[in-house]
Amino acid sequence: MVMTQPFVSQFTITGKLEDLSTKSNDCIKYLQLVTEQGEYWVKVAKELRKSISSKLKPGCLLKVTGMRRHEINKGKIKYKAYGIELLSKPASEKVISQTCNSTVTAKPKAKVLFCQKSTCWKKGGKTACELLKKELKNRGLAGQVEVKTVGCLKQCKKAPNMVIMPDKARYSRVQPQKVSNLIEKHLIAD
Repeated sequence: MVMTQPFVSQFTITGKLEDLSTKSNDCIKYLQLVTEQGEYWVKVAKELRKSISSKLKPGCLLKVTGMRRHEINKGKIKYKAYGIELLSKPASEKVISQTCNSTVTAKPKAKVLFCQKSTCWKKGGKTACELLKKELKNRGLAGQVEVKTVGCLKQCKKAPNMVIMPDKARYSRVQPQKVSNLIEKHLIAD
């Protein structure tokens, strides 16, 4: 049986808030957005749930950004919101111009996983891991990106190996001089 990795990418959807799905504590878990292209159910990141609960009402115009996960073998696309911008409130409400344009944003939790098994560690994984930590500290990202050493990533012949989250990007034969490029590609917001 062939296992396929899900395809993960960023998305931006601008549309009318049709409905909300809340948890028992009245925190919003899902948003139903309607656009010209169709209807989308978007899961709200935990970091945003409490801060947006009182601001959103059905009929609002929203700009939602986040990560889209396309599970090819299941034929499903899942959306997760990390940024929600309220563009306008429903016409039935009187709006004070200053409260209309509020923005709430949260970044996906970033992690870098390094294989620490002997093959990867001896072939440059330790050096690349230390260099990554140093580079993140120099760029002021050390508090935002967690660097973790993990067990075998099942690519021993292509050591050293690492995975960058939330993109789930896997890299083999990681060279220490390429670490800076990987930070630019995956960990610095556009």
